[in-house]
Amino acid sequence: MPKVTCSLCGSAVEPRQMVAAQKLDNHTLALIKKDRPEWEGKRGVCNNCLEQYRAKKFLGYLEAEYEKISALEESLVSKLARRGRVAKLVNEEYEKQMTAGQRVADKVARFGGSWTFIFIFGGILFGWMGLNVWILAARPFDPYPFILLNLVLSTLAALQAPVIMMSQNRQAEKDRLEAKQDYEINLMAELEIRDLHDKMDALRYKQWHELWHMQQRQIELLEHLHAELSHPEQVTKEPEPFKLPEL
Repeated sequence: MPKVTCSLCGSAVEPRQMVAAQKLDNHTLALIKKDRPEWEGKRGVCNNCLEQYRAKKFLGYLEAEYEKISALEESLVSKLARRGRVAKLVNEEYEKQMTAGQRVADKVARFGGSWTFIFIFGGILFGWMGLNVWILAARPFDPYPFILLNLVLSTLAALQAPVIMMSQNRQAEKDRLEAKQDYEINLMAELEIRDLHDKMDALRYKQWHELWHMQQRQIELLEHLHAELSHPEQVTKEPEPFKLPEL
């Protein structure tokens, strides 16, 4: 069977090992024309040259993705490479770093937003007003319209509001940490799925590679057998021992 010449490397290969230029994707064609501007793209290329430019194409994908990566994603990739753990208990770690004042603020905010506080505070108000209107009606310490009570309520509200705001700010910070952890877990799961797909593609490509070379070997044996049967008077060269090429 006559051999043909690759339009890139110039090596002589069999026709079945050639790939027509019309069957190449646009990205691969662009890479070839970038390296070889004189290449016209009318003749085919061999499988070795095609594999080299496919590798360059995938390296270009990786380099483009690496330029877009953020500091968070870079740290996550390093954790993923070291098989580090991303999932953690955000609440426990955050509570370990809280100061005594922050713990008191959380307890005050938790108590101030409960029915227990409403009932207790309502009882104090009614008791205050009843004490000054009925029990101490002759000499009340805070007669109607309860100016001292209004002052106490205003002072309580002025102190309670910033304490509750501090607790809400810490809760918002804790929510941001949890959202960040969720993003890291989702991103890690995406990278793991990509890696799994790459492994499956590599395994499938390896199987195709082995099957293709086994088919080539079978064709060589059939050609040798055909030559022996067609021309028994001629001595045909025995095929070389089969060795599966490495990827």
